Amino acid sequence: MLPDLETVTKEDLMNLIMKYRLRLRKRLSQHFVVDPMVIRDIISHVPLNSNVLEIGTGIGILTYYLAKVTSQVITVEIDGRLVRIAERVLNQLNNISIIQGNALEIPWPQVDIIVSNVPYSITSPLIIRIIREGIPRALLTIQREVANRLISKPGGDDYGRLSIITQCNYFVSILNTYPPDSFYPSPEIYSSLVMMTKKEPCYGDMKALESVTNVLFRHRNRVLRWVLNKYLGSDAVNALMKANINVNARVRQLGIDELVKITEYLKPFIGGDGGD
Repeated sequence: MLPDLETVTKEDLMNLIMKYRLRLRKRLSQHFVVDPMVIRDIISHVPLNSNVLEIGTGIGILTYYLAKVTSQVITVEIDGRLVRIAERVLNQLNNISIIQGNALEIPWPQVDIIVSNVPYSITSPLIIRIIREGIPRALLTIQREVANRLISKPGGDDYGRLSIITQCNYFVSILNTYPPDSFYPSPEIYSSLVMMTKKEPCYGDMKALESVTNVLFRHRNRVLRWVLNKYLGSDAVNALMKANINVNARVRQLGIDELVKITEYLKPFIGGDGGD
């Protein structure tokens, strides 16, 4: 059993990890939280008695403290070695269900909130799936660079498809940022804790918006006219001009409302499901 959250130390968490002599798999981007302040930050933003889906169990450290304040934790881990360890770490708690599987592929239960110290290799696909599933809240520890993309505004260096699709569907706030040594093994970058809270979508046809932004943001620094001519043809340019849309604006300067309007007029020219 782990110490109480108020008294647990980094040494306690490192000792638990070292006990199992883990050889972590780089391809799975495995980094465990070992700074109690990070865990306290996460727990403080999880509603009491909520039903939680955790992505990335690890050896169950964050899972353990989530279970202490929530009604149920369903936690998903792709690595069978870690699942077996987590079952031992968590065996005294009866409100945890551990699922071995790929969180991007398995069905998700209905929950109040998703919590994840996100494996870096799946950050963008996981966020897109959260949006498509319409999860009410998501509390994610992600790369600082990706967190900045989620809140970036038109014209910003980090502004892109992920900014638009996320902000169209969720209120996003960065709650805190942590140095690499808050995790084991230490990544080379800083990480940020982000809260996503579902709102009324800015547009009803997300597949169309994903498809249009997928095309336009291949060349975010080009003017809209150039991108449309390259991928959709002159008829698409003419359709926007007839709608009094400025086709000489650079793609990265287009706001979400403008992109929604553009999407509506480009629907006849776009195919596919929007990609990831």
